[in-house]
Amino acid sequence: MQTRFILQWFTILSFFVIAFVLELAPWPVGFQMLKPAWLVLVLLYWVLAIPNKVSIGWSFLLGLTWDLILGSTLGVHALVLSTSMYIIAKNYLILRNLSLWFQSLLVVLFVFIIRLLIFLVEFSLHTAFFHWQAILGAFASGLLWPWVFLLMRKIRRKVKLH
Repeated sequence: MQTRFILQWFTILSFFVIAFVLELAPWPVGFQMLKPAWLVLVLLYWVLAIPNKVSIGWSFLLGLTWDLILGSTLGVHALVLSTSMYIIAKNYLILRNLSLWFQSLLVVLFVFIIRLLIFLVEFSLHTAFFHWQAILGAFASGLLWPWVFLLMRKIRRKVKLH
């Protein structure tokens, strides 16, 4: 029982570490705009799959960690991720039962809204610039959502995490 518990939490933590590494991985200059929001995708999956274990508290801690890694204003990502994941956790039964392609469309919208909210919070604190290329990153996240979802679901079922 204890080893299964440790394996389950190790699985969740390893996905978040991989998401942070993918977020920090350098991309060629011409393709920076297509960079998907890996942390949001992984967090979104876990909030939809097991909202009783990964939810608002995890979102806040991951947002603080992301702020520390980026060196941005402390609490910006934590605020945006925790409030947005609250909305997702509140409606997880509806969102989880949608088809995968419709979830992908919602992921595009969701990632764009998160990036827009981060811009608005940073703009209210100091000068910040919004690049229209954020839309392309949101589309890349939406295109990757089915594969991320299916891969993570397969691993979650193998580890018997529910």
